[in-house]
This record gives sequence, C-alpha cells and structure tokens, in this order.
Amino acid sequence: MRRMPRYSTPRGEFLPPLAESKDGGGPGALALGSWTALGPGNIGGRTRGLVIDPNFAVNNTMYAAGVAGGVWKTTDGGATWAPLTDLIANLAVNSLAMDPNNSSILYAGTGEGVFNSDAVRGAGIFKTTNGGTNWTQLSSTNNSNFHYVMDIVVSHNNSSRVYAATRTGVWRSIDGGTIWTQVHSFSSAAGGCLDLEIRRDQANDYLFASCGTFSQASVYRNVDAAGVGTWNSVLTDANMGRTHLAIAPSTPSTIYAVSASITGGPGGNYLDGLYAVWRSTSNGDSGTWTIQVQNTNATKLNTVLLTNPVYAFLTECGFGTSAFFNQGWYDNVIAVDPADANRVWVGGIDLFRSDDAGANWGMASHWWAASSNFRFAHADQHAVVFHPGYNGSTNKIMFVGNDGGLFRTNDARAATATGALAPCSTSNGSVAWTELNNTYGVTQFYHGVPYPSGTTYFGGTQDNGTIRGSDGGGADGWVELLGGDGGYVAVDPSNTSILYAENTGLSIQKSIDGGVNFADAQTGITGDTGLFITPFIMDPSNSSRLWTGGNFMWRTDNAAGTWTKASTQLQAGLLKVSAIAVAPTDSNRVLAGIAQSPGSSNGGFIHRTDVGTTSTSSTAWSSVQPRGGYVSWLAFDPTDSNVAYATYSTFTGSHVWKNSNVFGGGAWTAID
Repeated sequence: MRRMPRYSTPRGEFLPPLAESKDGGGPGALALGSWTALGPGNIGGRTRGLVIDPNFAVNNTMYAAGVAGGVWKTTDGGATWAPLTDLIANLAVNSLAMDPNNSSILYAGTGEGVFNSDAVRGAGIFKTTNGGTNWTQLSSTNNSNFHYVMDIVVSHNNSSRVYAATRTGVWRSIDGGTIWTQVHSFSSAAGGCLDLEIRRDQANDYLFASCGTFSQASVYRNVDAAGVGTWNSVLTDANMGRTHLAIAPSTPSTIYAVSASITGGPGGNYLDGLYAVWRSTSNGDSGTWTIQVQNTNATKLNTVLLTNPVYAFLTECGFGTSAFFNQGWYDNVIAVDPADANRVWVGGIDLFRSDDAGANWGMASHWWAASSNFRFAHADQHAVVFHPGYNGSTNKIMFVGNDGGLFRTNDARAATATGALAPCSTSNGSVAWTELNNTYGVTQFYHGVPYPSGTTYFGGTQDNGTIRGSDGGGADGWVELLGGDGGYVAVDPSNTSILYAENTGLSIQKSIDGGVNFADAQTGITGDTGLFITPFIMDPSNSSRLWTGGNFMWRTDNAAGTWTKASTQLQAGLLKVSAIAVAPTDSNRVLAGIAQSPGSSNGGFIHRTDVGTTSTSSTAWSSVQPRGGYVSWLAFDPTDSNVAYATYSTFTGSHVWKNSNVFGGGAWTAID
C-alpha cells in the first residue's frame, strides 16, 4: 500500500506514494496522465442512499450513493450528476444522511451489510461540511464496528448528535462524529442493526432501530436516545426477518414496518418473502402493533410485496408455472406519503402502494416492461424519498433508488395495478416513471474487455446486463446486449461479430451477429457448478479455445460448440474457480485461482498445468496456497510464461503476489 499513489482532496491533485516521499507523507504532485470517462453514464447501478436538499425547489440539489460508485450530486434535479468521492478510501457507500439543520453537512456510511455475495466491506463513515467538495474519514469509525454502516440519522434537536446502525448494533456520537459510543448492541451473527427511524416532532431524540435479518428480528425504541433512555423491544415475532421502518410525517405517532419471513409460510413459498406489514398508531408502544397484511392473506397480490411478482403469477397469467423468488433480505424498503398516513409504499423487487393503511396493495411498477414503457422502473428497490415540497396535490413527486439507479414519478398518487392479474400485463397501472441516470456512473462491472480497435468495449454488470459502449457513442450511449446479471465476456479478435457473455453460474452464451442474438453455449458441461459470477477467458493465441471452471476446469477447442472436462476435481464444495489465466506465449500453460468460502479464510489456492491444450478429466493440476482468501485475478508476463502475478481481494494480508518461476518450482512472493 505504501507504493500506491495518493490523492489530496483539498488540493485536488495526486501525490507520490508514501514509500517515495522524502518525509513519508509530504507534498509534491504526481503526474499520472489524463483519463477520459468512458461511462456508462446512462445505465445506473445499485443505489441504496438518496437524500434531497430541503431547499430543492431553489437549488435542485440531491445526493445519491452507489454501492460501487460512491456519492454523486446533482444541482439540476437529476438532469446531470457529478461524482464527489472517487478517491476516498472506500466507494461502497451504503447509507447517506443530511444534517437537518445544515444541508451542506452530510455523512456517508460505507459497507453493504445485507450479506449479498457481491457486497464490499466498508471503511467507516465519511463526512463533508461543504456540500461534498471535501470529505473526511471519521477516524474513530475506521474499525470493524463500522465495516457495514447500514443507516445514519442526525438529530434535529442537536446536529452534533449522530446515530449509526451497523453490523454490531447502534452507535452514537455527540460531537459530530469525532467520538462514537455503542448504545445498543446486537449480534453480528444475526445481522446487526439495519435500519433507524427518528421522530422529528419530539424534543428528545426519539429513535427506533430494526435489528436482525436471517434469524428472528426485533424493533427497538428509545424515547430519549441522547439522555438516559433505554433501548426496549417493542415489536418482535418468531417468523420475522429483516424489517424496515417508516414514520408517517403527517402523523408521527403512526409507524409502519415491513418484515421478511424467516420461515416458508403458506405452501413453503415465502422464505425471504413477505411475512407481514405492521402498523402502530400509538407511538410504536409495545403491544400496539397490528398486522395490516400477512403472507396468509387471501389476495395473492397482497402477499408478493417482497417477491418477484410476475414469476409468482406465471400460472395465473398463462405464462407457465408460478415460482416464488423472494428477496426481502436484499431489497426491502417502506415509506409513508408525507400528506396521508394511510398511503404507504413498499419496495421489494417491484414497487407497491397501499391506500388503506397497508391492508390492500397495488403494483406501481413493472420491472419486466420495456424501458420505453412509462410503467418501467428497474428491479430491486432500496430507497423511496419524497420531494421536500410534496403535498399530495400540487406536488406529488417521489424518487426511488434501485439496482438500476434512480427514477422519479411526478404523480405518486396515480392509479396502481390491482386485481387478480395485475402483474400479467405491463399496461396495467398508471404510475409513470422517468429514469434519472444521466452521467450517473455507478454501474458495478464484474468483468469487461475492449474490442481490438480499443474504441468499443463491453462488459457484464450487476443486474444491468451485458452492456456495450464506444468512443463514438459517448459515456451516455451505452446499450444492453443481454439482460439480467452480466458476468465475464470475450470478443473474437479475428471476427468481432462473435461475442461471448454469461449470466450467473456456468451459463456461457454466444452471439455470432455482434450481440443482436445470443444462444446457450455450454454443451458438455455437466456435474459441476460455478460461482455466482463464473470466470471464463479466451486463449490469447487461439480464439476458438476458451476456459471456464467450477470445481473442475473445462475447455472448448471449437468456439464453445462443445466443452470437455480438463482436470480432476481442483477443490470441493464452495471452493470454486475464481480466476483463470493462459500464457500468451504458451497455450499449454494455464493457471486457475480458487475463491474462499463465505465467512471463512480458506481458499486462495492457485492450480496450474503445462499440458492445457491436451488435458483431460484425468489430468491432475498441481496447486499451492500462497495465502488464504479469494484469488481475484491471474496474469502471465506477456513475454515470459514462467512469470505470473496473482491478486487477492480478501481484506487483511498481502494482495499482490508474483512468481518468477511458476512452472519451475518457484515460490509466490507478496509484492505489495
């Protein structure tokens, strides 16, 4: 790390690495050349944080947080966005909070703590006091208690009081973030605390916290969180998983909660789907919460708030056999109309609204509609925020953040889609959405490559498909080639109409018409499974030869016409292939890196063979383990097949390794 260039945010310039600074950290700008942003600026990406300046009617200012792109700011209502945190210590911004008394002060919490496989650990909380121009890492949060900051709220009574929900509980600062004290602890194994709500009508800091996700969750309340108040459980249930909270702005004594289920529920269909929507009209007092709707409800539409609705209705729609894909552990948000305590929004995969205090629900978006359809809003909702001037009549503007970035509706009270066939047609419902991904560069790429020309490039992204851009099209001219989650990609340098892409797992697809159409290209791969994002690469010396792997290595020599097993089992279980490299000067020399099991320090093996072009299912690949962890990349020296490099993405330990005699018994040595 001491060899890496540094950046001075206040000075706006690069500095030499610490190892090259005479005083170990002195000034001196470093010229790294100029960079051009290629985009995409029009695709969006997973956005969990969104705050709006109270003076929005005057300054059109909003801030958004992408878990793979940091904090962004617009001063024209979303027509354009600009990055604020590209060079802070961590871009995995998961939560945002604005000082209610000074909109130039914001806090950004890092680390996505919902246990998704593509989540990135954070580095605490960052603070700006000048509207995002400069950011400071709050040093007392640079520790494991703040690796996953799920929510932040700032007291309206005293801006120096800040509260954070993290993997280890609820923390409080009384000096604007300098010093933090844990005020409520909750088991990190149970998911920690994931949501906070604060009443803005009280003279005391009157807080609610929701804690727990895959095991029994609870809602806690402290009516004097800044003083001598205690955190008491006011809502819990044996079947209650991740829970999100919302206070009714027009009637703060009313609070809602939406909970995922930690059991299968009716028909075994609702694990991680809806358990219940709850409401208290008595300040959230224990014993006053009533179930407004539950997964046992006779109206099926009311039960799929945290489920992929169109799949749950395949049978009713005549599209196939219904299947329940539930994501209440991942996308789970609730909000209350600021002008009507009985109008409630829930975001799961799609958006839903109830106009009768949560008893009945209608669909307010269709993720599977064409993007040109005004009813389309991208799937997987994480934030619902109303315009500061929302009044339900002359101003009905609402914004949402989801896996596809940012969207706005100008009429949050338009008719929703209801009835037994509501999800079946993307013409159902009248809520209209406008996408706001204009120069908003937070797309999370898993992999990407340039075309031979260097002026066209494509890659696989999280929930935004396999997308392609070009110098000619510009940063806002990217297009989707293949939907869903994208993964690894490859382009045939001898014929750029031949493209390879994938979704999740071992799912390679091939196009022979430049990406207009794709067809499955996994024939021969059986009895193996890959990682969520499974690597595959093209031999740099032979574009008809590709490699992929799960617990075994697989090779095709005929451009993915058929695949053959090219190794004995490398590792077992979750220890699957995570990186592959083929030597540019010798196609027989192939390396395969291994992932680690979630929550463990195993993995990290590097396997090798020097008979790659002829290896079979009986070929044993030798291995070493330079360190435990996740091998994220492998590369050969372009002119020397004995020299190879490996990177490990796992926190702690060295991350960059080199072997100068990889096929001659050489050792891997850390070089960072």
